[in-house]
Amino acid sequence: MKGRIAAEGARAAYGYLASGRTLHVLGQSRLQRGGISGALFAKATRAQTVETVADLGGFTFGQLVEHAATGMRTGIDFAIEQFAADAAVRADVIRIVRSGYDERALERQLVRDAAWRGALRGAISGVPAVVPFMGTTVEVGAAVADSIALTVAETRLILALEHLRGLDLSHTDRRRLDVLVILALAVGAAKVDGQAGVVRVAGQELDLAMLRDEELPHDVAVQLAAAIGSDIVRRVARRRTAGFILRLMPAGVSVAAAAWIDYRATGDVGREAIRYLDLVHPVADPRGSARPAYA
Repeated sequence: MKGRIAAEGARAAYGYLASGRTLHVLGQSRLQRGGISGALFAKATRAQTVETVADLGGFTFGQLVEHAATGMRTGIDFAIEQFAADAAVRADVIRIVRSGYDERALERQLVRDAAWRGALRGAISGVPAVVPFMGTTVEVGAAVADSIALTVAETRLILALEHLRGLDLSHTDRRRLDVLVILALAVGAAKVDGQAGVVRVAGQELDLAMLRDEELPHDVAVQLAAAIGSDIVRRVARRRTAGFILRLMPAGVSVAAAAWIDYRATGDVGREAIRYLDLVHPVADPRGSARPAYA
């Protein structure tokens, strides 16, 4: 059942990105049939290569950011609503399989596993650019769809880490707020002011005591998420879109670049999630003291 839900979600996300305005915009490109890889195979001169890349970047960047951001918002909600139970099971399984690990080691293992899965998914998304004449729509569509899949994977990882801390994953509004703050921290769009006891993000100051409060009213959590959501998602989408050119390069560069980008992005989010949880939901060590706060 979960596999079918995941497959349907992936198809829906890809279908959204490969249709409508995105397809119309990409369809205007003179590279539509040959794609980036086809153009570079057919026209190998330096000038034509530069022109090819400039053509892609010049007319698609803004649209890609907008659609990637829309897809990311959908991906976060989809992951929280559909994969909370799956994330909890994954966390419980690793706790059983790695029974000799302490909580810190379990969290690091979760992050490593997610990062390697991200590398595999990213490598697969880079394959279309290796094949000549796949078409720009296919190559770009795969890259943007992978960005959404990456968001879903990062959200699931955050949920799994929160489950290990004993947090209630059914509080979807609180978990959404956590995901947005963690993504902001991972891309440098948020800063923690330990002395003031706040997280500064998207022009807002989120009080640490409030973030620790699991009984935060639903409407307050929703308002906070809405206040920072659009800005954070757009910043993350812009950063990811900036790396699309590497994903679209032929001759195996796309596969290696996509694998590395997804591996690093997932790992960064996982490590930032642990630091955030240490700050707002610290776990006591065997000697009874809390873990160190956010450095």
